[in-house]
Amino acid sequence: MVKRAALWSIALAGVSVGLMAPREAGAVRLWEEARAGWSPPGGLSPGGLSLAALFNGSVASPDLRPPDFVPPLAAGGHVGASRFPEGVAERWLDLGFYAQPQFIVQTGYNLESTSNFSLPPGVSLQRTRVVLHGQAHPLLQMRVEFNMSNNLELLDAYALVPVRRWLQVQIGQFRVPFSRQELTSSSRFQFSDRALWAGGANSSGVRFIPSFDQGLMVWGWAGPRDLVEYYAGVFNGKGSNSAFNLDGFFLYAGRVAVNPLGRPRALQEGSVNLPQAATLAIGFNAASQIRQVGLVTLPGQSTPSPNRITLNSFGADVFFAARGASVYGEVYFRDTQETDTTAAPSTQSLGWMVQAGYFIPAPALRNHLEVVARAQSFDPSSCYTVSAGPECGQRLPGSQSREVYRDFMFARAYTFGLNWYQLGHGFKAQAQYTINTEHRDATNDRRPGSGVVDNNLFTLLLTGSF
Repeated sequence: MVKRAALWSIALAGVSVGLMAPREAGAVRLWEEARAGWSPPGGLSPGGLSLAALFNGSVASPDLRPPDFVPPLAAGGHVGASRFPEGVAERWLDLGFYAQPQFIVQTGYNLESTSNFSLPPGVSLQRTRVVLHGQAHPLLQMRVEFNMSNNLELLDAYALVPVRRWLQVQIGQFRVPFSRQELTSSSRFQFSDRALWAGGANSSGVRFIPSFDQGLMVWGWAGPRDLVEYYAGVFNGKGSNSAFNLDGFFLYAGRVAVNPLGRPRALQEGSVNLPQAATLAIGFNAASQIRQVGLVTLPGQSTPSPNRITLNSFGADVFFAARGASVYGEVYFRDTQETDTTAAPSTQSLGWMVQAGYFIPAPALRNHLEVVARAQSFDPSSCYTVSAGPECGQRLPGSQSREVYRDFMFARAYTFGLNWYQLGHGFKAQAQYTINTEHRDATNDRRPGSGVVDNNLFTLLLTGSF
């Protein structure tokens, strides 16, 4: 009896320690080689692929405890952490992985209906990512990232040349530097998906902001405590895995972020594993692009003209965290100018989002249990800076439009949830309920947004990574 009681005491103590002192998720450095002339302490090999490195990895994931020179997610970011002191490893190869299985139930799904705006209940793999990131030389890093949820999809594939801290040069396929939420890894979200305008929370799945694309970018940090970080890039504008720039036009995008209290410890949502001291980041985004979609004969003309669509996007975001609380807000605006406004009128899109989280301060729950809430709104097809008329107005239903808008119209969503973090963002469970109000072309009478779809959503998401 005494021995059994002692065993129970040890087990309960272990559970208590696990709750009160959250660990950090490990990462994997497969191989590294120290710079010439450096003598490692006893037991550490200067190079070579080892099973010990594969299973033991590093001290902590840089997502949670980044070294001084870890790039932000706009540039991919490191995966592993060195076993050597900072700056000693001259060549290295890292491996990263995370998966996000989820269970969803959406109220609007009707098994007897032939047309559903909601998904059937079930389990799916929201994301499954594999990352390889290596350094062949202090002036050359390479990164490749795949998504394997539904099919094999190449996301990141780029080379990075870190000339100076304030001047990093990047070329290949990677995230366009627009919107803090787009640049934040989906494994570090407070909620199961991105904002409405990013295609995550609307049932049409339409993206209104650029994501992965092929291009050239310069970025860096400047000022005391990395007061300012900047990104400026030129891209093909055709999205990921496009072999060529087919129309000769480019997407230009840039972002400037100001960190008045010093650069945040990690680019993430929420305050999990962040210091108790305040963190503040303010960002401004801009992007411009021209697309050419064939030719069109305009009224009063006898010869066709190039059918060009001009897209100008602007955005701003603010992130603040302190003492277990966090607030994040973002606003997005896009002006779309059409050549043939008779067939497809010019439109303007406006979206906003505010989300907040707070960790329960009880000793056993601190840095583990977070209460979260989010409100967001998005109107993809309206007129804000100009009056509605022949040149600007609501789009017809998707079947009448050149662009892939389908019948997605004005939407508003309120989400409430609880998050449990066991290893920070590296191992967490998220339970959330979203009250969706989507105005859709549900009555088939050619009036955009002529019906309101009932598709409230319950999501249970598990994230596991190393």
